[in-house]
Amino acid sequence: MRGVDVVKNLYDAYAKRDIEGALVDCADDIVFRWVAEPQAPFIAAGNGKQEFLARLMALDSDFEYRSFVPVDIIDGGDRIAAQVEIHLTRKTTGQELVMRTADFWTVRDGKIVEMVEYYDTALAASVI
Repeated sequence: MRGVDVVKNLYDAYAKRDIEGALVDCADDIVFRWVAEPQAPFIAAGNGKQEFLARLMALDSDFEYRSFVPVDIIDGGDRIAAQVEIHLTRKTTGQELVMRTADFWTVRDGKIVEMVEYYDTALAASVI
């Protein structure tokens, strides 16, 4: 399977809120980073599929994902870039937001080994 197909499968499962299914093609030792300024909400970096799953589940418990759509995906072979539009509602306040992220993936031997995401930290902070 091509790297871009692996990433598309992850996005498809994640959009359906099948978070565990979304990570099926992640390496057990995946490295992930959500890059933001140090005081930004939901900043994260970690290693391993279980830690990645825990971070994603924490987000899912805080937010209702109304829509999760990859707007643009660039196939670079084993390096994939994507822009994703996410429509969220903060469960505790009902505040809604639309956020775009820039995601960068590395795939080796059919497994995602690295994920780096950039997001609008000021927008995220406005709902926290």
